[in-house]
Amino acid sequence: MNKKCIGLVGFFGWGNFGDELFIDVYRQWLEPEFDLKVLNDLTQKPYFSRPVSEFLEGVDAVIIGGGDLVMPWTVSDLYWKKEYLEKPVHICGVGVPTWKGSTAPAVEYMREFLSHPNVRYFNTRDRESAEWISKHLRPRLAPTHTADIVFALDFPSAPKPEGAPILGVVTRDRSDKPDDLTNVLALCHKALTLGYRIRHIVLGSGLVGKRDLARAQDLDIPGKELVYSESTTDLCKAIGECTALTSMKFHGTVVAAAYGVPSFVLSATDKSRNLMRMMERPDLLSSIADKHLPDRFSQYTPPIPWATRSLLRRRAETTLKELMEALRSAT
Repeated sequence: MNKKCIGLVGFFGWGNFGDELFIDVYRQWLEPEFDLKVLNDLTQKPYFSRPVSEFLEGVDAVIIGGGDLVMPWTVSDLYWKKEYLEKPVHICGVGVPTWKGSTAPAVEYMREFLSHPNVRYFNTRDRESAEWISKHLRPRLAPTHTADIVFALDFPSAPKPEGAPILGVVTRDRSDKPDDLTNVLALCHKALTLGYRIRHIVLGSGLVGKRDLARAQDLDIPGKELVYSESTTDLCKAIGECTALTSMKFHGTVVAAAYGVPSFVLSATDKSRNLMRMMERPDLLSSIADKHLPDRFSQYTPPIPWATRSLLRRRAETTLKELMEALRSAT
């Protein structure tokens, strides 16, 4: 019996850590039963080298997500093409960033898209996103909310290595401009005085990884370990081996939480705040501009409890099980 072919839509192909993990999740959960195909073949506009309808040929259903794809101020030329609605559409693990406000054209477009009868499944990664969508977009299907689907991934074993504990640090490139890392440097120096070693993890591959690697030189810590890999497995393991993490990237914090590693958030976006609310860990919210960042860290910073990690995983697994059931019935 031939497998159904599922077209995947998201920020796939650029090498962003979290989005590559979404692909890993779909492969782990869906590939035993479905064939998977990332729909876009270009990583710049127009994202498709031929008419979109040609890429949908042979595709039985479409998954859009995860990530912050519902942007209230604009409509992506990749994520929400109306051509996708020719097929059963499944929206999975999406979030709503609200920091830039909203515009009427974007809201109206999304409202029309989400009212289409071919939207068969709708899930968000947190309660706040679901509430915003229900209030402002009034979709045909009320979105469910669980947890980021990356929590459903089977992560590689990462026992703590012998020797000094590790403080992991994740920075990133932002528009080819250096950030002021004064407070991050102060945190690292405090950790060194407490007997930690510093591991600077470049959480990206491909084009994103190369830009992040170039920016990594801005964190000048003599003797630091630098981890750079094209493998998400290697990067996850590098996080899991840490005793604590401080991260400018959301999915650095997600993976750390899955391992029980407390991660200080250096970019307190909607998704980071919502995750910390879900985990009841507001103590981990900070920013690179926070002069008190070093004071927040100590060797007594509590890990993420097993019960919290287990709950997040069960929520994410619920999403994937519901998605699979929806895909099975998609016609």
